Amino acid sequence: MSLSLWPTERLTRTDRRRSAAPDERGQPLALTHAASGGQRLYALDKGAQALGLRCGMSVADARALVPGLLTRPAAPEADRAALKALARWCGRWSPWTAADPREPGRDGVFIEITGCQRLFDGEEKLLGDMAAQFRELGLTARLAAAPSLGLAWGLARFDPDAARGPLSVGADAAPRRLAALPVEALRLTDDTNERLRALGLMKVEAVMRQPRAALARRFGLALPQRIDQARGIEGEALDPLLPARAFRSESRFVEPLMHLDPIRAAGPALLERLCGQLDRAGRGVRRLCLTLQRVDGRTFDVEAGTAAPSRDAAHLKRILDERLERVEIDLGFGIEKLTLTAPKTAPVADRQGDLERESAATDADQLADRLIARLGEDGVRRAASRESWIPERASGWAPADQGAYAPRPALDRPLLVMDRSEPVEAVAEVPDGPPRAFIWRRLRHRIARAEGPERIAPEWWRESGGEATRDYFRVETAEGRRFWLYRDGLYYRDTEAPRWFLHGAS
Repeated sequence: MSLSLWPTERLTRTDRRRSAAPDERGQPLALTHAASGGQRLYALDKGAQALGLRCGMSVADARALVPGLLTRPAAPEADRAALKALARWCGRWSPWTAADPREPGRDGVFIEITGCQRLFDGEEKLLGDMAAQFRELGLTARLAAAPSLGLAWGLARFDPDAARGPLSVGADAAPRRLAALPVEALRLTDDTNERLRALGLMKVEAVMRQPRAALARRFGLALPQRIDQARGIEGEALDPLLPARAFRSESRFVEPLMHLDPIRAAGPALLERLCGQLDRAGRGVRRLCLTLQRVDGRTFDVEAGTAAPSRDAAHLKRILDERLERVEIDLGFGIEKLTLTAPKTAPVADRQGDLERESAATDADQLADRLIARLGEDGVRRAASRESWIPERASGWAPADQGAYAPRPALDRPLLVMDRSEPVEAVAEVPDGPPRAFIWRRLRHRIARAEGPERIAPEWWRESGGEATRDYFRVETAEGRRFWLYRDGLYYRDTEAPRWFLHGAS
């Protein structure tokens, strides 16, 4: 069973509609492109379609029918790229998907769903899930499933039932559905369609009643071939999108390896080939897997992670050797095959900066990798920033092989920031001004200088739990000691006296 998906709105059309001037909105819109015979219509909005315009028509003829037609240049390459991305996204329903650009303005996605229906508890529920997912994407799509790719293509575009919801046609109803379609459903060129209509052959049924030899002589072999493909008589291969590239290298041995030493000795050659593939793709290893296959077919996996993307073969060999020393492997009658793969990779940007800083960062990442290999992924942590401006939530610890979060702008913070702020008694000259004196741990401190406030509010996406906006002040006492204080809540909005806390010191 094959399925054809047709987005009835062009994937890049929205931006062109938004670019229209305010006084042009509401007028019929068409995208145009250069083709044989001059400028032709590439895609139409609903208003232009309602006025009788169709894709492939010359711009001159379209303006003669609709003088107020707005036109914008099309971007076929951008549409094809967007359609290819959409086809890859459709891989959630079947591994066999392909974009079908064909003629400009007629595009869609082919999906081979044979055998996939049972994963969704039937074809009806599969089509329903597709329709729901496309609605969430904001796309209006027409779905049609049929025994052949050609028939599914025609039904999705020209059968009125497909406009009302997902359409599924079985083998028994396929001939009747095909016969009722217009000739454009046969995926022919615009010139062939016009010649057929000029002869009064409007429907596929009328074309199929004609002698095949006469059709081939007058219109070429493509016409009878398309009819046979739509009927399912002639097979049509689907050229699916290739899966994501796999980075791997392997070695086979004439004599089985009985010890770990020869296995370690084979590592450099495997890593050199793997790192060469990564280098050409501009990527680095985040997770490495060495698979050892015994003579009896049993396999063992030895995995290692990296704190940052790496394609340094010498470093990767060190962490693999560390893991091999700590993993119990029953070699049995020997290892006959080694396979090294990189199941998880990340882009590696070529950049030039502070050489000393880059070298220090690389050394730290490599040290973390070796510690992980010895102590395990849960045994090594690194400091990481978090998505919060509240000081006690702004940083924390994360697994070392996950890397740190994106760096934040430099903030003026004291050397010591407490995990939990401590309450103090403070006195301020004005309600919303800085403190002039405070008592902390039974000691009174008189403030000589103060800076602030720095206002920090709790995150809007979290349940505040009674948290209030904080005003932070950097203060210096008469003895020269520096503290970081904050007032909990905005004093001039609260009915009770404000509460003061000490959160850090320098």
